[in-house]
This record gives sequence, C-alpha cells and structure tokens, in this order.
Amino acid sequence: MTEAENKAEAPAANGDGAAKAKKDKGPIGYHYWHQQANQGTAPKAAPVKLSEEEADKLAKQMSGGGVGLSSWNRAGTWEERGHTDWAKARVEELVVGKTIDVAGGGAAVVKEVKTFKGDATVVMVRGKPRHGFDFDVTLAWECTFEGDGEDVKPVKGTVHIPEASRDTVDDDEVEYTVKVEDRKTDRRSQEDAAYDALKGGLRTFLRETFGTIDKELLARANGGA
Repeated sequence: MTEAENKAEAPAANGDGAAKAKKDKGPIGYHYWHQQANQGTAPKAAPVKLSEEEADKLAKQMSGGGVGLSSWNRAGTWEERGHTDWAKARVEELVVGKTIDVAGGGAAVVKEVKTFKGDATVVMVRGKPRHGFDFDVTLAWECTFEGDGEDVKPVKGTVHIPEASRDTVDDDEVEYTVKVEDRKTDRRSQEDAAYDALKGGLRTFLRETFGTIDKELLARANGGA
C-alpha cells in the first residue's frame, strides 16, 4: 500500500471531525467541545430536592423577606410593593360594627364595606420607602329604633367616601356623603334622624380610621409586620 493510500485509510484528525460535526449538526458550540474534552469523565447534572427549611429560606431571599427590598434589588433604585389586600381587610376590621347613637332611641351600625376601590403601595426609591394610598369606599349601614317590632324593617343606607388618601387625612378633609335607601313616608322622621347622626358622627371616626391606615402602612414600609 502506498503512502498516499495509508493516509487515505487513516482516521480523520480532530479538525476534520469538528468540520464533519459542523457540517452534520450546524455550528459547533461549547457543549460539543465540553463533551470532547470530558469523554465519560464529566458528571451529569442531576436535580437535587431541597429540604423544607432550604426551600423556605430561598423563598424569603427571593421575596426580600416580605418587607423592604427584594434580594435582587439591594441598590434600591426602584421597587413597588402592593398592600391593597391588607388595607381592604384592615379597613373592614376598623369600620364594621361601628355604632352611632341616633336621636329617638336609635342606633346606626356599619354592616359591611360594600365597595372598595383604589390601592395602597410602598415604593422604594434609592433605598428609601415611600408609602401612599388612595381609596374610594362605600359602607353599608342599618339603623334600628327602640320599640320597633320584628316586622319593622330597619332604616338602611350607605356612606360613600370618594377619596381617602394621605393628603385628605393630613388636611383633615375626608369627605363623605350619607344616603338613605328606600325611603318611606311613615318613617321619614327616623330616616332623617339616622341621616343627621351619621353625617355628623362619622367625621372624626373616618379621619382616625384612615389615619390608622396611614401609620400602619408606614410601619410596613419600614419593615414592620
């Protein structure tokens, strides 16, 4: 066999193999050379199950521990966190069950938060927390009077607060409107008494309620629960 024939029978050099791989499978990437350099020696990646403690620690790191900055935003350039669900629940805790005495032996009670719109947020700007909220809230109330029989329906209505925010709290301008629903001629005096009591008796209460939201949201912004 001639020298030329021996060369023809010899295995392809690494460069030729690379060229063949490139021809067969496209451009050669890192993984091809990694496999060539670690023929059977590189360990294969395998998934590792985290313990409950490790998983909980990782979750807290990813969320920033629930307060302050996320682990990926230690510089504090900009980050916004929503606290609206907390605020809605807290407003309900503060207002539902509030009772206002009504002239003529009546008592008006806030029964529920009928509607709740808006949001409460904490914004981190260059590492400093800035909190704020702006709500549009409607409360439902009922008023009963001493001597009413079981067949006498209570006077019902709503209280609408179109804007409850840090600004209105600071300026002592938490405005609201009181409405009596389904008015009846034979109960007009009681309806008017309930309206007057709620119109005058809720002003301080609502200012204090949203003032509490303001203070507690500030605490959350600064890392409180």
